[in-house]
Amino acid sequence: MEIVSSQPQMAPGLARCYNEMAAAAPYCAPVGEEWFRDLGRLARAPCREESVLVAQEGGEVVGFVHVAVAAPATEDWHLKGEPGVIRFLAYRPGQRSAGKALLEAAEGWLRERGRREVVAGHCDYLYPFYYLPFGHISERISHLPPLFGLLGYAIFESEVFFDWPDFEPPMAAKPDLKVELTATHEQIGTFGPGIAVRAKQGKRQVGECLMMRLGRDSWRPELADWCFCESLQVSEPLQGRGLGKHLLAAGLVKMREAGARHAMISTDWNNYRAYLFYTNFGYRFLDRSFAFRKRLGRR
Repeated sequence: MEIVSSQPQMAPGLARCYNEMAAAAPYCAPVGEEWFRDLGRLARAPCREESVLVAQEGGEVVGFVHVAVAAPATEDWHLKGEPGVIRFLAYRPGQRSAGKALLEAAEGWLRERGRREVVAGHCDYLYPFYYLPFGHISERISHLPPLFGLLGYAIFESEVFFDWPDFEPPMAAKPDLKVELTATHEQIGTFGPGIAVRAKQGKRQVGECLMMRLGRDSWRPELADWCFCESLQVSEPLQGRGLGKHLLAAGLVKMREAGARHAMISTDWNNYRAYLFYTNFGYRFLDRSFAFRKRLGRR
């Protein structure tokens, strides 16, 4: 096996390798080789330098790692300190030696560029067609998270996803609070147009539910009927009094009126309160995803 830099003619093998691996993650559709002919097409959060390293055996692509150096942070959600980034790692189950060799090659590439820390699989740097908003490396790609752990990577962030196919918004009683709900169509962060449902007491906002549509891009038609709750927040003094349920139900009603048929939501892995709330509300557990971090020693 040899590790080499990617060349345009390797695009079919890279696409095949990616598709074979990503197929294990829910709602991951296959993509064409054209995505791997030009790194510019794979851009997401800014990187100031990047490369795709390829593992080959007998001229066949058996794995690859997309490694980069994060650009200086210009947004709150960018990684700070310009760490090394592993945007994606792909190799066939059972070929641990290929995955290990690729990670070691990526770490060597980063050391040459003065990086002392690497973040792997973070949602902000993964491919634009991979998985779901805020999704890191899916636990369903079952051979990948253990490899990171085995090679000294620690969990950096973890997001739990829930879905609700063919959802019917529940009847949520208005809480015994003097609040008024408003719903507006607006841009939801960097994710595009959506609907914001907000609760106010007088002029003071005390809660919000931000809903967005998935599948806005023509290459994700399988998500066209899905909506995603990007944020659900209630002011702490009013928590536990039914306002969150009221907001989420109102948001789902608005998305159903806008044509959405299926719903998703997510939370941090250790937000047990939200975990219980979502599953009691009607969502079902879908997946857990991980981003990893490692300090790179000198060699």
